[in-house]
Amino acid sequence: MTVLLVEDDLIVRLTLADFFEEARLNFLEVGNAEDALAIIGNPSHSIDVLVTDLDLGAGDNGLVLASKARQVRPGLTVIYQTGSPEMFAGHSFLPGERVYYKPFDPRALAATVALLGEKRPATRRRQRLAARRTLASNL
Repeated sequence: MTVLLVEDDLIVRLTLADFFEEARLNFLEVGNAEDALAIIGNPSHSIDVLVTDLDLGAGDNGLVLASKARQVRPGLTVIYQTGSPEMFAGHSFLPGERVYYKPFDPRALAATVALLGEKRPATRRRQRLAARRTLASNL
């Protein structure tokens, strides 16, 4: 199982990434919807779970990202994390969608993700900024 973590706040993203590693999750991380969609659209990446913040700054928000991601990968499990629950106004939740409201326990989020699929040995699949640019330019 591979998780795609999308979080624009670097500190939050690094913190969640540490907990994902501790939970032995295989994951990629990016800071915006554009980079996430590049990974999701690449058939060489097997993404099983999308963990995304709702407010991603400039560009698409987490709801738009999830909608676009599910057009490419129907049935994708999506876990939203947000401090802005009002962004869900008018949103109809689909099967496979979950929400973690900030502040939340990162261990609980990692445990939820781990329950969604087989745990594999921890690997260093975290994509740092320079590596993301290389990856995106190779797509």
